[in-house]
Amino acid sequence: MPKKLFLVDGMAIAYRAYFAFIRNPLINSKGENTSAIFGFANTLIKLFRDPTPDYLAIVSDTSAPTFRHEMHAEYKATREKMPDDMASQLPRIRELAAAMRIPILKLKGYEADDLIGTLALKAVTQEIEVTILTGDKDFMQLIRPGIQLLNPRRSGDDYEPVGVDGVREKFGVTPDKVIDVLGLMGDASDNVPGVPGVGAKTATKLILEHGSLEEVLASAPDFKQKKLRENLIEFADQARLSKELVTIDTDSPVELDLEAM
Repeated sequence: MPKKLFLVDGMAIAYRAYFAFIRNPLINSKGENTSAIFGFANTLIKLFRDPTPDYLAIVSDTSAPTFRHEMHAEYKATREKMPDDMASQLPRIRELAAAMRIPILKLKGYEADDLIGTLALKAVTQEIEVTILTGDKDFMQLIRPGIQLLNPRRSGDDYEPVGVDGVREKFGVTPDKVIDVLGLMGDASDNVPGVPGVGAKTATKLILEHGSLEEVLASAPDFKQKKLRENLIEFADQARLSKELVTIDTDSPVELDLEAM
């Protein structure tokens, strides 16, 4: 039976837990918000119940700029600052992980997405089944034989598995085409511009009809819709940049140290 590796998208899970209780936050006897800690703990405990992983790591972002900021200075520039009562819980979450002997992996210049993508592909080559715990849709591009996603419920006590069918339901395409769709439609949450006027439905339709972002751009001069044609021609390089920004780097400099997991 194949070994199982679980990779936890640390910040995504912490944020989801925090906002799950935003209307009625959990407060300890000192008046401190503990919602993120509680939800994160619930998530980890659930992982050890069913299914139980052979290897487990939490992967996190750093506060340093990444190579994507060098490509696009405005990358993630519209994101709001982390709430103070969320930031104050992060040291406790790190203490929780240490107490449970779960490593936290991070690397300056790279996002958690890149480390997770790299580790996942390295594990699959060793015939290890990988499950990525995240609510981030960008990870859908990684789904393939041996790699699945688990999307946690807001309470942290249950999960929704996401495979190829889940990607089709979300984007209307197969996992390998997710970055093409996102290149066209952009991603407002990360300030990835895409092509003005191209939303999710149009992006999916174009990729299904033409097969790839480059084929869409090559065919754009022949499109009958004037505004769509003009925008695809004018913002072609912006679409290419957007596709690069949303593409997870699966060759980042991180080692798969199974003994530490």
